Amino acid sequence: MTKRELHYFARGNTAAGLHSLVESAFQGLSAIYVLKGVPGAAAGLLEHLASTGEGRGWGLQLIHQPLDGDLLEGLIIEELSAGFVDGEAWPQDFEPAGTKLTFIDLRTAYREEKLASARQELQRLEEEIAALYEEAYAAFLQTLRIHDEWEKYYIDELDREKMDGLASELADKHLPVLENAGPARITHRFLGAATWRGAVDFVPNLTDRLRMRIYVKGRPGSGKSTLFRKLAALAEERGIDTEVYHCGFDPNSLDMLVFPELSLAIFDSTAPHEHFPVREGDGILDVYELAITPGTDEKFAEPLRSIKARYSASMKRSISLLAEVKARRERLEQIYGEAADEERVAGLREELNRVLNALTETVPNPAGK
Repeated sequence: MTKRELHYFARGNTAAGLHSLVESAFQGLSAIYVLKGVPGAAAGLLEHLASTGEGRGWGLQLIHQPLDGDLLEGLIIEELSAGFVDGEAWPQDFEPAGTKLTFIDLRTAYREEKLASARQELQRLEEEIAALYEEAYAAFLQTLRIHDEWEKYYIDELDREKMDGLASELADKHLPVLENAGPARITHRFLGAATWRGAVDFVPNLTDRLRMRIYVKGRPGSGKSTLFRKLAALAEERGIDTEVYHCGFDPNSLDMLVFPELSLAIFDSTAPHEHFPVREGDGILDVYELAITPGTDEKFAEPLRSIKARYSASMKRSISLLAEVKARRERLEQIYGEAADEERVAGLREELNRVLNALTETVPNPAGK
């Protein structure tokens, strides 16, 4: 992996359904290429592009699929100000201002007669996948409602004045007013995703180049997301570019802020994305200790134990439904794979290589040219 390779999610299977932050993740690019028409086919082509970009020493942003975090659904090449994205992830009818948008039809590399013979099975699989997704989203919503019960015990014991003071203190210490700063650039992404294998995040990769990392510990309902919202608003007021990372389970909740200009990250370091300090510049901020009534864990130990058990069981069921989606998705992609014309697929790779070469010629001295 190159030193300038970032991994994250731009979509999530959440309690609010399939939630997309793709528009924000791809903002400000000069060119975007949408690879459309064949389920699953874009992932291999994106891997090819990523491998080529890595070989040329380019800075890459690799955007992973929310169902299977091992696969890509998007790629941004920073030096070329160019993005490539799976058509399944691209918002319908979205045409970003100031960006050259090109659609590449992958279906030209597939034998239509082969697909026609499997049309009934393909339709059945698509219907089953859609129904399972809806069932999974309903299960995630039920899980979130249990989480709301969990949060209430700590919300009722939260000292809001202390949390407000903590936000001001952190801002005064870490978020300077930048001189001659223009409007802040705000980018929204997901910290992690609920995949068919369970929760996945890329926190170490996203933060390992930063000088300072603040690991926020606490309990559900202890004000972590509200703290991040206040800091994000203050950073924007002060002209500080901010990467805002949303919770992959509840997109209305924030889990991490990264301030690239300040080489600083502050993030929710609790399960299912729990991490611990490993180097100089890492520190822990425990909001349970700072702002929750002492003894709350012990006072409500019995009802909290029951809630945790119900939450775990509900989340496990939600993930199992995504695993069923994954199984049907694999069969769907197998059918398309059997209809592929390998010579034509190779031609698509060559077409993308030509796109990269043409983009390279338009950029002054890109790395690796």
